[in-house]
Amino acid sequence: MAEAVTITQWEMARFMDALGFDEADPGHPCGEVCYEAPYGTQGCRLRVYSTIANDGASRGVGADAIRVVCVDPEGDVFLKPFKRVHRVVNWRRNLLSRIDPVFADPSGYRWVEPMDCDRCGSLVKMRVGRNGPFMGCTAFPKCRRAFPVPEVGA
Repeated sequence: MAEAVTITQWEMARFMDALGFDEADPGHPCGEVCYEAPYGTQGCRLRVYSTIANDGASRGVGADAIRVVCVDPEGDVFLKPFKRVHRVVNWRRNLLSRIDPVFADPSGYRWVEPMDCDRCGSLVKMRVGRNGPFMGCTAFPKCRRAFPVPEVGA
């Protein structure tokens, strides 16, 4: 098994800046430094959770995998289809292998605009569950309206 390496906040910031990512909301509730870059034409962003706390300290081994997710225009996660990136010597290459497909073909990571729930009138938004993305009512658990993400052009 590969040995974990320490990644400094400066090192991560420099790498993410070179890729065109900006530091996201410094007060993010996760307590770690996040980076975002826009993709597609609908206002979506690709977010990278660095595992580096806002105070500059790295999380401990075992809780230290870098995560990549797709967020909608409001900042809500709608897709997390990527394997975690472990903090090993090849972390940069591994992170690029998660990021590059999104920019190469953003349609594969598309977002579906929220719609009115036909049962309760609340919003139905794209969500991520254990079986992948789906459309679900924001009034859950009161309203349990859910269905598969519509196909492109449907």
